[in-house]
Amino acid sequence: MITRQENDGLHIVIEGIDGSGKSTVSRACEAWAEEKGVKFFNVIEFAEREHRLPSFDEIGDATGLLAAEPTFCWVGKAIRDEIIAKREGEPRYDGWETAHAFAADRLVQFRRLVIPFLQNHPERLIIQDRSLASSLAYQPLQDNRLSTERMMELPGNQQTVAFYPTLLLLIRTEAAAAMARLEARTEKQDGVIFEEEDFQKKLVQRFLSDDVLGPFERAGSKIGAVDGNMSIDEVSAAVREVLSREMPKFGIMNPSYLH
Repeated sequence: MITRQENDGLHIVIEGIDGSGKSTVSRACEAWAEEKGVKFFNVIEFAEREHRLPSFDEIGDATGLLAAEPTFCWVGKAIRDEIIAKREGEPRYDGWETAHAFAADRLVQFRRLVIPFLQNHPERLIIQDRSLASSLAYQPLQDNRLSTERMMELPGNQQTVAFYPTLLLLIRTEAAAAMARLEARTEKQDGVIFEEEDFQKKLVQRFLSDDVLGPFERAGSKIGAVDGNMSIDEVSAAVREVLSREMPKFGIMNPSYLH
């Protein structure tokens, strides 16, 4: 199991319910980092186009990655297209089966990309849409027989905590506001089984629980929160405040980041 060290790069994971405003928060994180000289490679767009994760030759001289879970290739594509896709009738996959798929997708991305990109590179940064916290929040609500302890038996989940994110940025958004955003979307329609208001209401509380945040806090992750009910400009400003507070020295060690 590979563990995080002091000279590893930074890993920001953005979490929240569906429609919470993760795209807005991700863009704010990206803008903050670009001002410090980070050059990003978009893993999400690459995987959607090429149906695989990039090699390090393809990443080139980028010092930042934009990533997501589930990924848009391999196991992640199966999760998006089959396992959590909304369709008529009962769900085909239960919470434990879904948790296995997410953990496998997570393990591959960490082994192939996250860990080797960040290890021994303190000037590098990954901004990621969702990770293990989402699994700890969502899957036990799918199946109340699942516990955090059982979820942590899966190798992909164990590896995520061992190489824990530097900052878990939680967007706190009311379920009604998030559902209104989902219904108003014209271009991005995920159509996943979780986009029901009752489920989202339960998620709001679960994301605040020790079952979800505890493993990260105990591992060493910093936890930051942003009010996702605010306007886009207000959310962006709040994100910058959290990043400046939690990561004040990022960029200082690399002279090319200085302005």
